Amino acid sequence: MTSASPQTAARPTTIALIIGALSSLVLIIHARSYLPLIYDDSYISLRYAMRLLQGKGLTWTDGEAVEGYSNLLWVLGCAALGGLGLDLVDAARVLGLLCGALAIAAFLIAFPPRDWHEALPALAGTLFIALAGPIGIWAIAGLEGCMVAALLAWGLVFLRPLLDGAAPQWKTVLLPGIPLALLCLTRPDTPLLVVAIGAFLMVRAGSLRRGLITALGVGALPGVATLGQIGFRLFYYGDWLPNTARAKVAFSAKRVDYGMECVSAAWDSSYALWIPAAIALYVAYRDRSRRSRILLAVTLLAVWTIYSTTITCKPFGYRMLIPCFVLLTYLAAEALDWLMGRSPQVVGAAWIGTLAALLMFGWAQQNDGNIAMARGRVPTLARKGATIGNFLRRAFTDQDPLVAVDAAGAIPYYSQLRSLDMLGLNDAHIARRRTREFGHGLQGHELGDGNYIFERSPDIVIGGILGGDRLSYVGGREMEADPRFADRYRLANFYADDPEPLNFGVYCLLEGRIGVERSEGEIRIPGYLFANTEGIEAGLDPAGTLGATFAKTLSARLLQVEFPAGAWRISAQGSGPMMLSVRRHPEGETVSGRRGSVDFTLDETGPIDLSVVGNPDSFLAGVIARRVVY
Repeated sequence: MTSASPQTAARPTTIALIIGALSSLVLIIHARSYLPLIYDDSYISLRYAMRLLQGKGLTWTDGEAVEGYSNLLWVLGCAALGGLGLDLVDAARVLGLLCGALAIAAFLIAFPPRDWHEALPALAGTLFIALAGPIGIWAIAGLEGCMVAALLAWGLVFLRPLLDGAAPQWKTVLLPGIPLALLCLTRPDTPLLVVAIGAFLMVRAGSLRRGLITALGVGALPGVATLGQIGFRLFYYGDWLPNTARAKVAFSAKRVDYGMECVSAAWDSSYALWIPAAIALYVAYRDRSRRSRILLAVTLLAVWTIYSTTITCKPFGYRMLIPCFVLLTYLAAEALDWLMGRSPQVVGAAWIGTLAALLMFGWAQQNDGNIAMARGRVPTLARKGATIGNFLRRAFTDQDPLVAVDAAGAIPYYSQLRSLDMLGLNDAHIARRRTREFGHGLQGHELGDGNYIFERSPDIVIGGILGGDRLSYVGGREMEADPRFADRYRLANFYADDPEPLNFGVYCLLEGRIGVERSEGEIRIPGYLFANTEGIEAGLDPAGTLGATFAKTLSARLLQVEFPAGAWRISAQGSGPMMLSVRRHPEGETVSGRRGSVDFTLDETGPIDLSVVGNPDSFLAGVIARRVVY
């Protein structure tokens, strides 16, 4: 037998490298088109990574440890890159693109191009991955989708010898277990795929003994990884399940309907992929040597599609359906690989049809509304959340306030303040407070406990994604309905501009870490509490002082501040001319002062209303009341 020349032997490797480089470049260009996208929920994982690097463990906030992430390996990977000096948002994007490239590499190994004539399976497989909207989005959006794609793809690669009839030796059974074990650590629901693989291998084996050996061998490492994470969860978080599962997972007809709509929408824009993938069923019928590989992919596709439908497939970016895209691509590449052995006419038609399918697939993916959202409102919302978080960190870090939020991503991440998740993803108590309506509303936004939140006395309450004068979800609505809320909280309107200009409203605890300060004979009231009227907004002045700025001549009011009986002198602190007035509450007389101060006397302890009139560009840093002794 004559050995091939070095030039001949190197050619397939060169072709594979060219195809891999081309597809990776397409993926990078595709992913970059979604910038500056980063999904708000991604910041939850990044906050865990950040706190881990800060030595605070795998926690979302101080106090009780809660598993509010569902992607352990992703969190650890982002933390590892962050430990090397990368900004964590950049780390998530680097890791996402790297995993996308690894998924591409898996298809090059599974379908190695022997020459350019037969390179279609590798070219099509890698380009379908690079052009898939969910792959492009989650390569830069900050969550684990591309890691799931890469590990599943490599699991399929390493399973090929067993599926092709190789004896179940230690190498053939343990090698696929490595990516599958990592897959189980990436998402807590992916052991379902491993169980399906094990069941398929047992049925296919033909004998019970061989089937058990094969299935147990392949499942050994994934089983150890899964049981190890459960043990860690019990030890560290005191729970069998991730807190995210308690806060989100419900089986109901409403969820199934919603999931079916999501799956249907994803398939409508993926017709150019699932049509060639369907040819694999014909190939399985005709080619016995490929049958096991094809039927395994079909089995996993059915299992994951049904699962995604029942637990609710979120339409944005189709993150839950990424395994389906990988499996469909695998089936399409398997069918094309079979076609490469047919007549020249069939091969030529396969090339023309596949190139047309790739063009149609890329076009349809870009025009899918659930993918196009990644270029619209979603990235804007995350950037505005970052603006709020940055402002809170600069304004209130020294006071160490507790911030209650509905949007548990960008705001807590950038603020780095103690936080309370009012929707329960990162709060064990709220995640367990289920009602009869659970499973019939918007997943992840159904839970809350207004009384529990109120008893925690958060210093800042931010409803919805960007705050405002209404609290949108269950916990916030219950708080607003509590008469104590109006007594203890005041709405303040803020302005910040990092990374983009934004006006936002938050509720602030009147008497707390960031509110009214009381000492013997003195009361200090922060100026920002007066920013509750259009034309007056709170912010930081150039020196970093927090206060309220007057856009025009206006009266800023702060109602029902408790004052002890006695004689008081109140002075406005800040810049620009201001005039104060005090009204005894209720139905009392109004006492006005000049040049920023006013004297008044209370016969008995009770609430007063304070008003400060400022001119354009006046800056109210605060109000100081001192007891007057005659």
